[in-house]
Amino acid sequence: MKKLSQKIVAVVCIMTFHAQAHQLQDEIIVQDEQVKNSQKMIQLASAHILARAIHVAASLKIADHLVDGPCNIDELAYKVNAHIDALYRLLRLLASNDIFYEDMQRNFSLTPLAMLLVSTHPDSLQPWLANHDGDEKRWRSYGYMDYSIKTGNPAFNHIFGQGYFDFIGQDVNMAKSFDEGMRNLSEKEDICIAGCYDFSSYQTITDIGGGKGGLISEIIKLYPVMRGVLYDLSHVQVSAEANLFAQNLTSQIDFVSGSFFDQIPCGSDIYILKRILHDWDDELCVKILLNCRKSMKPDAKLLIIEAIVAPANNKDFAKDVDLAMLVLFGGKERTQNAWENLLHTAGLKLLQVHTTPSMLSILEVVAE
Repeated sequence: MKKLSQKIVAVVCIMTFHAQAHQLQDEIIVQDEQVKNSQKMIQLASAHILARAIHVAASLKIADHLVDGPCNIDELAYKVNAHIDALYRLLRLLASNDIFYEDMQRNFSLTPLAMLLVSTHPDSLQPWLANHDGDEKRWRSYGYMDYSIKTGNPAFNHIFGQGYFDFIGQDVNMAKSFDEGMRNLSEKEDICIAGCYDFSSYQTITDIGGGKGGLISEIIKLYPVMRGVLYDLSHVQVSAEANLFAQNLTSQIDFVSGSFFDQIPCGSDIYILKRILHDWDDELCVKILLNCRKSMKPDAKLLIIEAIVAPANNKDFAKDVDLAMLVLFGGKERTQNAWENLLHTAGLKLLQVHTTPSMLSILEVVAE
């Protein structure tokens, strides 16, 4: 009987030990998961460091000096007029994210991602990253994001006392940088979009707020029988007409100056609004759309080329851009339901959505 009791005690002890061991193991797993979550949160919250490093690398045109092959950090620092150790630390961070590559002798070379920072590369993003997205005034605005979240108003206006477009319109260099950044961002995008919609049944087209005419030029190239109107503010006219002349399109595309808040040229078979409406709040968007509606013939169509925000918890870069629109312009990215409501308010309706290889979709719109 005594031996049986001892065995029972021993079994209980073993079971207790195993239970404690499992509990300890579970606690370690939970702690490991908590540490991983903390590390992930810290990395996400510090993502601005990497983003700014990319902008600085683009501004210094570091990649341009590596086109002919690897370059040692000492020589590279001399070429871009930078502090050797500081530049090394910048490139070390970028290389750890596959932007540049470092060998054992502290030589740096280009990677596929770094090629996009070469200013002469066909797919270069250097102008966008250096002069547009990397603009210091934008970064100051992001620093005041809490103001936008609390008030629903753009932080840029709060800091600088006027809207972004009014501000850059007073500075020739800023306006030029903005236009160049938009051209750089849109160049490949326009080619894709032009091929994602059938324009063969239309004879005339108006690109509203079309900048230098990147998109309308690609459309006319595909459909040379069409004639077009490029409609934008007067300060864009010189650069826009120079771009059209360079592409031998001045006989097919006329530049007309004006504001889409005032009026829009009448008579075209089809109108285009690309990356325009996301800059503005609902009230101003309705004003633009009402002007479109007034100018459209009964059988005319309007193509709104914008992002459509994915629902719920789906990851979507448009949600990142949405906050940027709020902070900088007071604008927003919209879900399909939000687009439909906006159109209905302006007497328009969504006929069909055409996807493109870019983050943008083509919303085909007609009068209600």
